[in-house]
Amino acid sequence: MIIYNKMFAEKILAHVEHTNRFLLMLYKVPGIGENLYQKIVFEDDRKLKENLGRVAEVFLILLEFLRKYIYVLLFMYVPYRIIGHFCPLVASHQETTMVYLFFMLSSLCGSIANTTIMAMGDRDYLMIRVFLISPYMNFFGKLIYKVVTDFIYFTLILSMFGVTFWRALCLSILTAACRPVGEMIAILIFEKCKKIYDNRGTFNGMVMAVCVLLAYGLPVFTRKVGAGWLWAASPLAALIMIIAGAAATAYLWWYKHYRKIVQEAMYLRRE
Repeated sequence: MIIYNKMFAEKILAHVEHTNRFLLMLYKVPGIGENLYQKIVFEDDRKLKENLGRVAEVFLILLEFLRKYIYVLLFMYVPYRIIGHFCPLVASHQETTMVYLFFMLSSLCGSIANTTIMAMGDRDYLMIRVFLISPYMNFFGKLIYKVVTDFIYFTLILSMFGVTFWRALCLSILTAACRPVGEMIAILIFEKCKKIYDNRGTFNGMVMAVCVLLAYGLPVFTRKVGAGWLWAASPLAALIMIIAGAAATAYLWWYKHYRKIVQEAMYLRRE
């Protein structure tokens, strides 16, 4: 339990903050606001507060699901419809196209260009410098949360955009397994290629540009998406990435210099 509290300290704090915000909103509702305030503040009804906190958390889960849904809608489904309007072979293979676009933009680009270890935000500063959570625990908590939520949300969302549930499940497993690999690549860049790390904004921009060009340009240029891309949503591909992800996770688990990375990130933020 101690490890859990340290690893997910940021999420626990966020839950408390969201609960308090939700309660403040309810206090302003005519008719029920005063009664709630009386029970929670003066009568200290902890059970009621906990139940309302769960309701707030459900709303946040739905909001996060909606954000990912909009992401898939705008960056994958809408481009598929636009490209399919001019390329009939693309339009007639919705599942293949959605798998291809998702693999290029999320599994590949998202894992390399949107890493957790190199994203030092205000919340991370708060956790590490104020709450004294170790960078190691803070990083693994964020990574685990990202892997789990990506797997659950994208499995459901892809199923809503014409990908069969079995293929959506395999592709989400592959994507979740890619996340630790992307984090390992980021650490190797930090350790071995200092010039790339110092210019990681440019590096991430180049990765995104290449992935976007391939994702949208290749179907337009060839006027189709090859059926072979469905392999990315196969059990074999998922199994291979699970093995690669497990190896990358082992590397991340035994890596000893997270504090060094955080200190560098903090220095760059001050600059």
